[in-house]
Amino acid sequence: MGGCAILAAFPALMFVKPSFSNTCYAMLLGWSAYAVVSGGREGLAECADLLRRHWTFMLAMAALPLALLLQQLLTGVEVPHVPYLSLRFALFIPLVLGMVRLGRGGMRSVQWGFVACTFFSAVWIHQAAAAGRPDHVGVSNIIPFSNLSLLMGILALISIGWDRPRDYLLSSLKLLAGFAGLYASYMSGTRGGWLAIPVLALIALAASHRLTRTHKAAALAGLAGVMALTWFSSVWVQQRTVQVVSEVSQFNQHVTSDTSIGIRLQLWRTSLELIQAHPWTGVGPENFERTLETLGAQHVITPLAATMPHSHNELLHATATLGIPGLLAILALYLVPAAFFLRHLGDADRGAQVASAMGLALCFGFMVFGLTEVMFATTLVNAFYSLIMAVCFAYVVARKDAMPVQAAS
Repeated sequence: MGGCAILAAFPALMFVKPSFSNTCYAMLLGWSAYAVVSGGREGLAECADLLRRHWTFMLAMAALPLALLLQQLLTGVEVPHVPYLSLRFALFIPLVLGMVRLGRGGMRSVQWGFVACTFFSAVWIHQAAAAGRPDHVGVSNIIPFSNLSLLMGILALISIGWDRPRDYLLSSLKLLAGFAGLYASYMSGTRGGWLAIPVLALIALAASHRLTRTHKAAALAGLAGVMALTWFSSVWVQQRTVQVVSEVSQFNQHVTSDTSIGIRLQLWRTSLELIQAHPWTGVGPENFERTLETLGAQHVITPLAATMPHSHNELLHATATLGIPGLLAILALYLVPAAFFLRHLGDADRGAQVASAMGLALCFGFMVFGLTEVMFATTLVNAFYSLIMAVCFAYVVARKDAMPVQAAS
């Protein structure tokens, strides 16, 4: 039961107490190592077989730290090293081995972490946004805060497929969690997150086998209606969407470049120029901010844009800092897992279908979020991606009775 509780606590307290979630992640790593060792030779053989059969998935999850190592070797770094920020992707591998030993029943505990987190997030952002759109909610930047709250609401909705057919109370709770995630995204005013809503909704509906095609079509029409009604009835949403056109126009007409969109356009253009100048090695993650400062001093970009820590686009930032290997690494992080989960979305095993849909939502959610934000810039977000990916993957490949009693305690 200990491993299950820690697994649920990680997403539940991710924003309330980030240090505790980091501790939970470290504990799950330790637990995974213990679970593998406690399985003896049979357990080690199972792990070796898992690695052999799914080496492409494992390699994709380790691609970003490998790209960083390659960049350091190509640029002649004396002592190559991978910081914990990037290493967390490779730690997916031991986490998978532990999750498989935990078993499907244990892995399902993560769904309650999603439910708890969305409720915490909705209440917290409601209070934080009372005086206007905040830059941070607690210690978390509002963009990853709202994006992950939305994603966890969708994951909670998809997990309804794990409920028994007449568990109306639990399913209703998860439905409320889905709305709480949407509310957190709405209150945040994060337009990049809003782009992901129809994508995630399609995945959630595709995963539902309790709804007929007519019901799914009605749900999509209802979502479109709610989004349209929200736009027409909410001055807040209208302002945030109209600002996009206005800020692009101001940038093109050289009125001001220091708007939310204008800064992003500057960073994207600069990143493309850095990629052209350093296609195979990039400028290095440690040199990116210094490069922006230099360009700001040369009046190539505005002083405000020169203070940004990243490109505000996942693919551009990875390529600008790590070169083409960085681009391939990010694409591998998105697309290899997505292809795996897409294949298993039609499995006869209902539980595996649900886990596959959750994995797809994770991949495509981060893919859309990454269009306007560098989600992989913080260790906690990277831990979330690697851990939830490990749960979804392990659920699909694990046997129903894979949990040894001694490893579950």
